[in-house]
Amino acid sequence: MLYVSEDGSTVTLRWSDGDREARIEFASQRFRYRDPSDPYVAADDIVEYTVRLSGNGLTAEALVLSLDTAGSGLPAFIEYLAEDFRGWDGTRTWENVDHDLCVEATWTTRGHVDLLWWLTPSIYDKWRASVVVEVEPGAEMSALARELSAFFAI
Repeated sequence: MLYVSEDGSTVTLRWSDGDREARIEFASQRFRYRDPSDPYVAADDIVEYTVRLSGNGLTAEALVLSLDTAGSGLPAFIEYLAEDFRGWDGTRTWENVDHDLCVEATWTTRGHVDLLWWLTPSIYDKWRASVVVEVEPGAEMSALARELSAFFAI
């Protein structure tokens, strides 16, 4: 299930099957940078935000920086998955420029998409956390893409 705060400052994706639960939350956009005077990066947007993962007693949080180069950021990746609602073979992957947030999308035999979210806060930290959130293709995936686009737009 997708939850969005009233002011749009938090987007949460949650999955539960009764006994098990997983959640990823995007919160607290801190800044957005765009330099329209530089023709090479005029289409680039940099956003800093907090990512929280949780599931069955595990909680992890990190500050993440994403670069959206001409629509190749996380919202565009999720929209790409939504457009392919009939499925695909293999795993599709997106990660931010610093490699501290990664999502792997796999089409399941049950007709859903498993989104495996990895959080590795920096090369200097010695921990890595992950959760899998199951998403329905099509409408739910499109809603996630739309809400993440609004979140990153600040």
